[in-house]
Amino acid sequence: MTREELYESIRLHQAFVARKPGGKRLQARNANLSRLKVRRITLENAVLPGTNFIQAVMHDVRFDFADLFASNFVEADLEGSFFNRADMRGVNMARSRLCDTDFTEADLRAGSIVILEAGRERQISRRSDLSGADLSGAKMWGTNLANANMSNTKLHNVDMSEANMFAVNLEGADLSGCKMTGVKLKNANLKGARLKYADLTGADLSGVNLRNVDLSEVDLSRCNTNGAIGLKRGPKLPDLIQERIDQHAAWISSEGQNGSPLNLSGEDLVGIDLSGSDLTGACFDNCNLRDAKFMDAVLILASFRNASMEGAKLTGAHCSGARMMGAKLDRAVLLGVQLGPVAQRDASGAATGDSWKADISDASLQQCDLRNVKFTETRMRNTRFHGANFSGASFKNCDTEGADFEGCNLHAALLPPKDKLPEKPK
Repeated sequence: MTREELYESIRLHQAFVARKPGGKRLQARNANLSRLKVRRITLENAVLPGTNFIQAVMHDVRFDFADLFASNFVEADLEGSFFNRADMRGVNMARSRLCDTDFTEADLRAGSIVILEAGRERQISRRSDLSGADLSGAKMWGTNLANANMSNTKLHNVDMSEANMFAVNLEGADLSGCKMTGVKLKNANLKGARLKYADLTGADLSGVNLRNVDLSEVDLSRCNTNGAIGLKRGPKLPDLIQERIDQHAAWISSEGQNGSPLNLSGEDLVGIDLSGSDLTGACFDNCNLRDAKFMDAVLILASFRNASMEGAKLTGAHCSGARMMGAKLDRAVLLGVQLGPVAQRDASGAATGDSWKADISDASLQQCDLRNVKFTETRMRNTRFHGANFSGASFKNCDTEGADFEGCNLHAALLPPKDKLPEKPK
């Protein structure tokens, strides 16, 4: 169908909706309506699966009950439009402008698409993508967004009550002031999201990732938070520290495009509680972190060189690629910590074959609780473990040259082959 034929079909569809003589329902598959500029027309009940609306400007357009399966609205401007009960499975609305739109009971679940490969049909699932879109003021009551990608989406003051948001990716999204009563967010990813003044009455937050989320202005007392990650937060952090952590969260969620990495090197942070936070790549070199709490925190590639961490609690922390050379961790609790390598990747994201190894060389972990710690390819040269508890700990291809295991219960560890056992003190 040519562009001119599509325009004529849209005109006839207006008559069809108005029940005027000569009207005809619009039905077109994989049509090209990119950069179309219209306003206040109706595409109610239109059948437009796979249609290209890239960079279209369509204000106050009605798409109610339309079939928009797997359609492409990337960078489109759809301000004030209506998608009530529309079939939008597998739709792509990345970076689109959707302010004051109405998605009441629309279906934005993943959609199954059949593609032809080498003469054979193959079914694939395509998730709906609203990443980076601006939905400020939109209505999403009862919308089905299960498994959708809504990372870095603006959702100021959106009403998404009773919406199905199972396993939705909302990393870095702004949900400030949202009405989310009864919303189903089970297993969703809200890492680094903003929830200030959001109403979550009756919401299901079981299994939700809430790392790096400021919950000081959020009432979770009437939510199901069973199994939620990142709720183990202590007293409110100082504003200056919280601001820098928020910037770090933005840096992570935008893959370095926004915010800035956290650098607290040399600061006095005695007793700070950063449990549940995602601190990937953060720098704590030479910090005073005595009795600090990092329980269940993500410390991948974080740096703690020469830091004072006596009595710190890192239970359940993910420390792959962490650098702790020369750090003092005496009497610290590292129960269940992972100290493994992180694969290096090139600019395209492909693995290079090399890795960043966790490094605790020259560190002091005397009298530490190292139960169930997984040491994989860990560098621990000249590390002092005097009296540490290794019950249930495992070692795989670690460099233990010069390490001191005097007084340790290595017999209770899950040890590697004899030729790679940690050296016993002479």
